[in-house]
Amino acid sequence: MEAHQILILIALAHFSLFFFNTIFVSCMHVPYLNLLKKIGLEIQLLRLKWFTTIFNRSLMKWGLNRSKFWSLWYNAGLIATIILFPISMVVILKMTFNIWLFNSSSSNENNEQVLELMIPGVDIPYNEIGYYILSLILCSIVHEFGHAMAAVREDVRLFGIGAIIFFIIPVAFIQISDEQLDLLPFKNRLRILCAGIWHNIVLAVLAITVLGSVTFFFSLFFIKNSGVFVKNISPNSPLLGPSGLSTGDVVYKINDCIVRNSTNWRTCILQATKTSTPGYCVTDKMVKELDKSFLIQHKNTDVHNCCDQHSKDKGYLCFEHLEGFDIQTSRASTHYCLPTRAIVESSHNLCQNNDQCFMLNDLCMKPTLDNMTKIVQLQRYGHKDVLFFGYPSEIYYTTELSNWVPRFSFLSPNFPEALILFCKYIAVFSSGLAIINALPCFYFDGERITAILTDALLKNKIHEQNVRKIIASIITSTFTLLLGLNLINMYLNKT
Repeated sequence: MEAHQILILIALAHFSLFFFNTIFVSCMHVPYLNLLKKIGLEIQLLRLKWFTTIFNRSLMKWGLNRSKFWSLWYNAGLIATIILFPISMVVILKMTFNIWLFNSSSSNENNEQVLELMIPGVDIPYNEIGYYILSLILCSIVHEFGHAMAAVREDVRLFGIGAIIFFIIPVAFIQISDEQLDLLPFKNRLRILCAGIWHNIVLAVLAITVLGSVTFFFSLFFIKNSGVFVKNISPNSPLLGPSGLSTGDVVYKINDCIVRNSTNWRTCILQATKTSTPGYCVTDKMVKELDKSFLIQHKNTDVHNCCDQHSKDKGYLCFEHLEGFDIQTSRASTHYCLPTRAIVESSHNLCQNNDQCFMLNDLCMKPTLDNMTKIVQLQRYGHKDVLFFGYPSEIYYTTELSNWVPRFSFLSPNFPEALILFCKYIAVFSSGLAIINALPCFYFDGERITAILTDALLKNKIHEQNVRKIIASIITSTFTLLLGLNLINMYLNKT
């Protein structure tokens, strides 16, 4: 199913929920509203909201325990956020300066990468949408969990927690008493507002730490850089067959190119595509004994066909002796119909001419194929080599590989791969949420942090509170505008 089809189905589900919700509210007004209130669910067009107080007691219990630890924890979060606050401002200013003044292609490329860290959901592959949703939910919950715990620590009333789904984007939130928050000293308020950013920083560091230790941890169960594991083969792949590639095979060599990982795999296939089909050094005795040729040359091509259909069905190909000489076959010829697998497996080395065959009585035999068709030899552990005839690009596009080679047959590389991908998403999204929430922009934590810092820093210099509020509002409006301009520019560049 394509990505746009999934989005259409999600949209239809939203419209259906909204439609039936409207009907039930009209027909079963009181019972239905009581049910929604009990569940804590609110249904609007393309928007679902859930709110509950069920976790309040647990959050209060956790927040009030280990008082000294939590005090140190949220003081560290305050310091980390204050350090991140100017950094995020410099980042958005630099991005705007590069994009809107210089408009250089190299700057655009780097800035889009920064924005992708800041804006969750940019360029998410369709097959990774599950990781996107789960990691965004986790990062959002951890963020709001930080605010809730810090609020409890400062004796600010917690009304409850909830979640909102805007179409497909999940967002967690908490409700606390704004009146009690505003009455706190500025340092206590900052601890609450910075707690969500701090938790996202910690979560990103934790995810990066896990990423760095995954290879070591799984080294007992998997091997890396010693070949590629075949996870899946397309049903229409030409690699399938009795002697073809199978799921679970470990390929370590393509022709004379060593394959240690998926990067090498791609490089080796490109090499097989670009280079001409090599010859094989085999003995003249083998050529003489195995030859089943008769000469037929196509009228419109220079490709020789010295094998009849019966021989082709048995895996024979027409080979040409490069820089040939008389080997006393039944007739004088430079083309021989030979069994491909026997020639490839008996070859002493690859060659492009007879001089590259170093053993006595060896001949350089090259298959007569068109420029696009290649013979590709895939060497794998525990099984005979796979011989592929055709376009090497088909190998690349019809196989799904893994760099994690299981030490035991019952293991699958899916788990370490999923863990790594999940940690990457968490690291990117959590650090992105930390950076974007530290920006002095409307609707982000940075909005209220800016107001508090501006009021505290300018209190002795500017005595009018309204003036201090206007300055904070100007700063917030400016950076909101800059962020919006960068998002628009990024969108236009991608379309």
